[in-house]
Amino acid sequence: MRGIIRYVAERSPYYIRRFKEAGVTPDDLVTLRDIRRFPYTTKEDLLNYGYPYGNDFLAVPMDDLIGWHYTSGTTGKPTPGPYTLRDLDTWSNLVARDLIAAGVRKSDIIMNTYGYGLFTGGLGLHYGAIKIGAKVIPWSTGRVDALIDMLVTTKATVMTGTPSFMLYVLETAERKGVDTEKLPLRILIPGAEMWTENTRKRLEEGFGLDKKGGGARNIYGTTELLGPGMGIECEHEDGMHWWADHAYLEMEDPDTREPVEPGEEGEMVVTTLTKEAMPLIRYRMRDITRIKTDDCACGRVAFPRIDFIKGRVDDIIHYKGAKIVPSAIQEALFKFPEVREYQIVVDRSTEHAQFLVKVEIAQDAEANIQLLQQAISEELSRALVFLTPKVEIVREGTLPRFEGKAKRVVVIGGA
Repeated sequence: MRGIIRYVAERSPYYIRRFKEAGVTPDDLVTLRDIRRFPYTTKEDLLNYGYPYGNDFLAVPMDDLIGWHYTSGTTGKPTPGPYTLRDLDTWSNLVARDLIAAGVRKSDIIMNTYGYGLFTGGLGLHYGAIKIGAKVIPWSTGRVDALIDMLVTTKATVMTGTPSFMLYVLETAERKGVDTEKLPLRILIPGAEMWTENTRKRLEEGFGLDKKGGGARNIYGTTELLGPGMGIECEHEDGMHWWADHAYLEMEDPDTREPVEPGEEGEMVVTTLTKEAMPLIRYRMRDITRIKTDDCACGRVAFPRIDFIKGRVDDIIHYKGAKIVPSAIQEALFKFPEVREYQIVVDRSTEHAQFLVKVEIAQDAEANIQLLQQAISEELSRALVFLTPKVEIVREGTLPRFEGKAKRVVVIGGA
């Protein structure tokens, strides 16, 4: 920690300026707790002072960079992620560590359906697969029917991608009459978006992963932290091991900015320890999760585990005084096997705001629609505690499917 603080204090124009404004120097870091004396870094800072190349944040000359990745930029300008050759090697090794922890081996064939391009997912998993010697098929996204044929013919044993795309693949394969449980797939690595335990259950049962000694293992990473690779679940699927030798993790209350105790939910605040081109000090990730307090049975006790990402601070829906986390809705809906897809609609365009959950059910569902609608409404009421949204059942094929990150929340007439 002292090394990275001194590194940016000498090399990064942004941190040289910010540390001076905050009245702190590297000598103020006596214990790890003293990191709280240093200022936060936010996404807005990266866009204001780091766009488009890293700019004021860069701790190396431009000539030392080998390229960039960027975030999707759905909320404005994309956030840059510059790399040196050393950063690329660090990243590749982190993803390789992830794959090994998840149970992937040299003998595996990986169908990589994360997007290749500005998004870090595709190339990040590709680099890691090469490091461990696994065979990787760079499918990227899309062409679902052809992908299913390739899963059958190539006998791929691992598939990576967003959980929403994996659900789409599973649904399409079942509709085509493919016996998905007989596919050689044994490990899925879903990530890049919020998902839940009930999503895991649906994927593992649908592809018969438990019968093959595998499972669906959660992965964590962002462009700001090089990309995927900062944490993953091992075979015990009980939280993502956080690689604490590469990034220091704090957990804080997003409103009070006070530390939360292990086991309590909070916002992730990360200081990168080994990034060369653009290290980040106390970066507010905006992701909400908790640190699990027990030791994992795999023995990786040096690495703390974080739970499923419950949501992002920015994604919390404020409705009539209540704070709604979209993951709670997904977890409730996917308890019902009839549910194929869903969409959350918050309409503030009129005097009386409305909160609606559209639920798409399987065409061959045998349940009584009225009884199912009532059961879903009651389950949502239990999950959300303070309100019961209106539930609308729609026919199969009505709602959009997603090849990249899912966008299931629609807000009309306000933020």
